[in-house]
Amino acid sequence: MKIRFAVLALTLALSGAFAAFSPATLQAQNSLDPVRNAFQVTVPINIDNFNFTSVTIPAGMRLVVQDVSFSGAAQTNGADVQPIIIFSATLGAGSANLRYFAPNPSATVPGQYYGDYPTTLYADTLEVSPAFAGFTPTFMSFNVVITGYLVNVSVPAQVAPAPVVAQKK
Repeated sequence: MKIRFAVLALTLALSGAFAAFSPATLQAQNSLDPVRNAFQVTVPINIDNFNFTSVTIPAGMRLVVQDVSFSGAAQTNGADVQPIIIFSATLGAGSANLRYFAPNPSATVPGQYYGDYPTTLYADTLEVSPAFAGFTPTFMSFNVVITGYLVNVSVPAQVAPAPVVAQKK
């Protein structure tokens, strides 16, 4: 019976250790992190630069992206083009994870595209690139706005103190 409890305790301890460093459970270290460490940048991308454009993230910090928005234009000599914005993010020494966003065409102005996407993306490094589907664009230019906050990955997350319960006398 003692061996079962020891195995269970060890399993829970290891699960907790893995969960503490898992990006899915990354939380602001305190409630002021999103305010104090707010992050917002605009990355211009265009058809003349089909390379990934790096987003600067300070050393020792992890970017938690909460929203991405796009505004721009794309034109083609063909029937149709769908601009796509690719995000390439890495965590630690892990491989790059790609996210694809396809802005919506304007209902009133042909060739203009907009999009605003709430998301959750964790990044120690982040790059943004244009892409497209359909016919090759003759023109494509976008402003990509990335909004979120930074978390210090070199400091362990703080545990909130237990609430104080008043005792009746």
